[in-house]
Amino acid sequence: MEQNLKDVVYILKKDVQPDELRYSLRSVGKNFPHGRIFFFCGRPEGIKPDAFVPFEQLGATKWEKATSTYRKICESDVSEDFWLFNDDFFIMERIAELPYMYRGTLKERIDDLRKRRGNSSYCMNLEGARLELESLGFESLDYALHIPMLINKQKAIETLNTFKSPMFRSLYGNYAKVGGIQADDVKIYSAGLPQPGQALLSTSNASFKFGAVGKYIRDRFPEPSRWEVIK
Repeated sequence: MEQNLKDVVYILKKDVQPDELRYSLRSVGKNFPHGRIFFFCGRPEGIKPDAFVPFEQLGATKWEKATSTYRKICESDVSEDFWLFNDDFFIMERIAELPYMYRGTLKERIDDLRKRRGNSSYCMNLEGARLELESLGFESLDYALHIPMLINKQKAIETLNTFKSPMFRSLYGNYAKVGGIQADDVKIYSAGLPQPGQALLSTSNASFKFGAVGKYIRDRFPEPSRWEVIK
């Protein structure tokens, strides 16, 4: 393994199903420069990361639980800069560098969601993040895309100490002033396939299991990764 590569961190539920995770790891192993693979909180049978850190998440919502885990990550021996992954993130093409990406402003995202779904708890959390950021003079861009995000541990701690909102990705991106490029989200929830040559991809449980996009991913990565335990 090359030196100075950034570790990859997955925050997983204890009962996480391994299907998407297995193929996410295959895509990382084939297409993404990386150091060690860390699992925090959950570790499904049949998959062995380079390091596993058990942790009892705190909070009432999934965002609050994830937020409690970020402190644990920053206290660990994960590399100072690390890649934050979800188990449904897939790297479909070889990537040497990955820029930061944002969808637009948080206000635009909130307005769009309210038109389509009403004022959900997610919208209220986004609005809280927007108000906190703007009250302190920061931009309020929406970094909550379904793509890997590069995190610096010191900046992450500062973010957690500065804000109350659990919307970590957008808080971090704006607080750390990472900039980046504007892009559409890459998550496919139901029918559909990615664009030819699309490097980043994410799925829902249903679209991975039953949709054409799931078959597309499985066909692209038929070989087990080094983190899979072969019985």
